[in-house]
Amino acid sequence: MMKNKIQITLHPFSYLESSDWVNSLFVLFFLLPQIGMLFLTKSWFSLQVVLAAAAGSVCAEFFEKLYGKEKDSYSLVCSLIQGILTGLFLPSALPVYAVFLTVFFVTACVRYFIGGFSDCWVNIPCLCVCLCWILQTALFPQWQLTHEVILARNPALQLIQNGSFPMVSLDTRITAFLNKTVFSFFGVSIPDGYVSLFWDTGSLIPAFRFNFITLVSSIVLISLNVVKSMIPGIFLLTYGLLVFFACPYFYASSGHGDLLLAFCTSGLLFSALFLLQYAGTVPLTVWGKGIYGFISGVTAFFVIGAGTSPAGAVFTILLMNIFSLFIQHFEHHCELRKVNKVLLERVRELEAGTNA
Repeated sequence: MMKNKIQITLHPFSYLESSDWVNSLFVLFFLLPQIGMLFLTKSWFSLQVVLAAAAGSVCAEFFEKLYGKEKDSYSLVCSLIQGILTGLFLPSALPVYAVFLTVFFVTACVRYFIGGFSDCWVNIPCLCVCLCWILQTALFPQWQLTHEVILARNPALQLIQNGSFPMVSLDTRITAFLNKTVFSFFGVSIPDGYVSLFWDTGSLIPAFRFNFITLVSSIVLISLNVVKSMIPGIFLLTYGLLVFFACPYFYASSGHGDLLLAFCTSGLLFSALFLLQYAGTVPLTVWGKGIYGFISGVTAFFVIGAGTSPAGAVFTILLMNIFSLFIQHFEHHCELRKVNKVLLERVRELEAGTNA
């Protein structure tokens, strides 16, 4: 007679979702194509800025470790991600030493006075970029969406035709192929230049450039449940509806707002994917996340406008970090009342059973 063997393992539990360590590796992996595109386009100054920001963030990590705080590889990966995100939102014209010092001191100070990666209520990359914009506004790209351009029937096409956005060499061929095979079924066609705007805007800020890479990354990360879709979805939907329907009333223009220009020229897609729901900065309940995403979209519309904003996305997220504190406080109050109500009902049931 064979006896059943009982196997005892050191890991009796399994994760319902990927751990934060695995998610961080996924995020880092999908940031690499952005850096790879900088190599392919020979954007050496942008690469230097990204490397300087990453070095500043990692050095702040090691500096914090010198004071006896135990660190593991997860913290190092998070610091590297923070540095890369910061560098991707900085213009290539910024001096490398200024980028390194700014990221190092801001990161070190925030972690000392506020907290680390998971318990910090402020988005460190956004704070670094906002500080750089305040100190060196002239080095950031200027607004290209003037009132005259907004009044045009197609603002994006207007900026493409006047040379504000460069065209890639294959733009005409790809546009002709899409018009023949895809858009002809709907009885419409797109003009030359839109493919270039979606592929590479040529901005001084890398996070504004490769929107197609960002879109593919968002599809993969959301499908893998690395990035939750609720907040970015509500954010982009709210902002898009406001641009499409409200822009004509704010700018006294005819027609509707240009969604392609709004989504592709201010780093909005990149911000929604990598920065908007940074760890520790978003509400926890479903209704809290819904409010957070909606208010973020409204705030983005008034800060960024209809597109081409040099730093509106990071300022929007920084403002939402502050607003999120009030949402989380209200969440805590509501959950506490719910728990007290449940406990009170259980106590009454126990007292009724005792007195019976």
